[in-house]
Amino acid sequence: MLTVILGFSTALVYGFADFFGAIASRKISSIVVTAVSGIVGFFFLLAMIPFFGATFSRDAIIAGIAAGFASAIGITALYASLAIGPISIISPLGAVLGAMVPLIFGFFIGDRFGPLGWLALALILVAVVLVGFVPGADVRLPSVKGLALAFVAGAGIGSILIVLKFSPSDSGLASVITMRLVSAALLNVLLLFTWMRLRRSRVEATKVEFAKKFWWAVIAAGIFDSSANIFFTLALRSGSLSVVSVLTALYPLGTIILARLILKERIGRVQMLGVLVALSGSAILAVA
Repeated sequence: MLTVILGFSTALVYGFADFFGAIASRKISSIVVTAVSGIVGFFFLLAMIPFFGATFSRDAIIAGIAAGFASAIGITALYASLAIGPISIISPLGAVLGAMVPLIFGFFIGDRFGPLGWLALALILVAVVLVGFVPGADVRLPSVKGLALAFVAGAGIGSILIVLKFSPSDSGLASVITMRLVSAALLNVLLLFTWMRLRRSRVEATKVEFAKKFWWAVIAAGIFDSSANIFFTLALRSGSLSVVSVLTALYPLGTIILARLILKERIGRVQMLGVLVALSGSAILAVA
C-alpha cells in the first residue's frame, strides 16, 4: 500500500514539473530549462537533508553519477519532445516507454506478480495512454524528431529508476543529490555553448529577453522535479521496481490537472476515463 501511495505521488509531482517545464520550453531553450531547473532542484534537495538524511557512500555516489547522466539526457529530451508536440501523443508515448524499460528489467531481477497484479499493471499502462491523449480535430501525427526524442526520454527516465533501485537503502538523499549535481554540471556545459550561440544571433537574443517572464516556470519545474525524486526514492526502497515504474508513468495525470487549473484547459472524456482506469488499477495493485 505504501509503495502504491508513494508511486502515485511521484507521478503527480512529476507531472507538475513537466507542466512547468513544457511551458518554459516554449519560450526558452529546453537545455536552459533543464540546466537551470536542475540547479534549483539541487539546492532544494540540500535543504531537505535535515529531514531525510544523506550518507555519501561509494555505492550511493556511483548510482547518483549514473542516474545523473540518464537524467541529463532523458529530461532534456522530454522537455524538447513536449515542446515539439503534439503533447497528446508524445506525452503518453514517453511515459509508457519510461515504464516499460524498468518493468522489463524488474522481471529479469525477480519481480513477480499474481494475476491481479498483472491486471493492475496493464490497466495503469492503458490509463497512461488515455490520460495523456488529448482528442481534437487539430490532432496531428508527431514528427520523426518528436518521436525520436520521446524514445530517448522514455529510455532515459526508465534508466534513472533502474539505477537508483541499486542505491543503498540507508543512503538517504545522497544518490539523488549526486544525480542532480552531475546532471546540472553536464547541462550547464551545454548551456554555455548554447549561450555563446545565442549571443551571435540577434533574433534568439530577443527571444530570451522576451522569455524573462517564464523563469518562474523554470524554478517551479526544478522544485517539483526534485520533490518527485524524493518520492520515488522512498517508493523504490519500499517496494518493487516494476510497481514504482508503472505508477510513475502516470505523470501525465499531474500535467493535465495543472493544465485544467491554471490554463483552464478542458479535460476530455477520454482523459476522464483514463483517470478512472488509473485509480482502479492503483486500487487493485494496492491489494494484489
